[in-house]
Amino acid sequence: MIDDVKDLSRAEREKAIARKKFAKFFGKTFMATLIASVAVTIFALYAANDFLKAFTAERALATTGLFVSSLVLFVLMQLGVYKYTQKNDSSIRDFWLTTIMTVLTFVASMATSTNLHAYAMPIAISTLVLIELIDRRTATLSTSVIGILMMIFFIFSDGTKSFNMPVVISAIICNSLAAVLVNFLEHKHYSRLKFLIMSMIMPICIQPLVVTLTLADLDISINLLWNVVWCYGANIAAALVFMPLVAIFEGMFNIADDFRLNELCNLSNPLLKRLASEAPGTFNHSLVVGNLAQACASAIGENPNMARCAAYYHDIGKLKAPIYFSENQSSYNPHDELIPEVSVSMITSHTLFGEILAKQNRLPKEIVAICRQHHGTSPVGYFYRKALTLKEEGDLAVDKYTYAGPKPQTKIAAIIMIADTIEAAMRSYMPDTKEEYEARINKLVDEKLELRQFDECPITMGDIAIIKQTIIEVLPSIHHSRINYDKKRK
Repeated sequence: MIDDVKDLSRAEREKAIARKKFAKFFGKTFMATLIASVAVTIFALYAANDFLKAFTAERALATTGLFVSSLVLFVLMQLGVYKYTQKNDSSIRDFWLTTIMTVLTFVASMATSTNLHAYAMPIAISTLVLIELIDRRTATLSTSVIGILMMIFFIFSDGTKSFNMPVVISAIICNSLAAVLVNFLEHKHYSRLKFLIMSMIMPICIQPLVVTLTLADLDISINLLWNVVWCYGANIAAALVFMPLVAIFEGMFNIADDFRLNELCNLSNPLLKRLASEAPGTFNHSLVVGNLAQACASAIGENPNMARCAAYYHDIGKLKAPIYFSENQSSYNPHDELIPEVSVSMITSHTLFGEILAKQNRLPKEIVAICRQHHGTSPVGYFYRKALTLKEEGDLAVDKYTYAGPKPQTKIAAIIMIADTIEAAMRSYMPDTKEEYEARINKLVDEKLELRQFDECPITMGDIAIIKQTIIEVLPSIHHSRINYDKKRK
């Protein structure tokens, strides 16, 4: 019965936290929802040459209806974005980006379709940007809102009554489907060039539908050609505009999309060059951890580019004092002259300094978090044991000899913790037989499990088993010189 009460109170606390999180999100984003609704309503009326009439007494009710309709759609989009992104702790940022792209794409589509041609609707702009910077579901949500908004304003706005509604509706359907096709078939891990090429090729598949709908309208004139040209041209324009928009928004919102991650992994990056020159042992260690983390992330379905990039930067905090870390030492070890408490503070501070340095260099927040989390609250075993030997009597609290945390919050952070631990241990000592090698890896991971380092991230035991097996298969033989504190103690 007591356990049931505890479980109930825990569930209630989780619900309270979820409600508070949602209230915070809704409070910070509702004004953006309201502004977006006003913006699309005003621009749509202006583009339809209905702006002045829209605010007369006889049209006031209709204008209010258009505004409320757009507000309802943006609120639904607001709820959808929250549902899709709340686990990533980026809901507010993602909603702002989704809202901006939805408004910009709607404005562009409304302007081109009313001034150039009905089929000139670059609805795919929002889709392409959101695929790369957020995810497919958010891109689909934005595309749906844009398509419905276009339909509403063309059908109910008084200034667009002169348009051929079957043609307009066909144009919205075709361009929306082209965006959806790109969404489902485009791969966000493509290179920039391949992403651009595929974005230009895929809309060709929609053009037979354009011809079919034109014939269904009993139109066998030159419009058959022009509808195809304008529809395909709008999607080509969307693909061309997509590149600069991604560059602008990934910098504005500090988003770790694959394009940026690949740039950060370039070894000519100033921070990595500094790591290579000032802490060469740490640099080499990070490269190996990057290869391991990339393979493990692929094996369990996580983003391999994020894992590799996070591994490259996870130890940048060691730049504060490289000599205090064994991989950067040759013959001199400053810890021989320090008491264990001071040594531990020098060792554990690298996670805090890494977080600071990552923020100063505007690294993505996912990488900043991993700089802080990759050791969790693990103890620094060697110096704790050293302190025990120096203490004359009584117990010694291990809390003073542990990292500050927090524990890993994501699967990739857990991968970095495992790969980092195993690489460091194997660099120190590589077992002679395969059985000993596998047993040592299992022991290292089991120690992290016993310390409950993965309690705060969604990783499963199945994932951990796959990660261990992947490291067993991928990890090369490493025989770099590294001080083995355990052997030295003996």
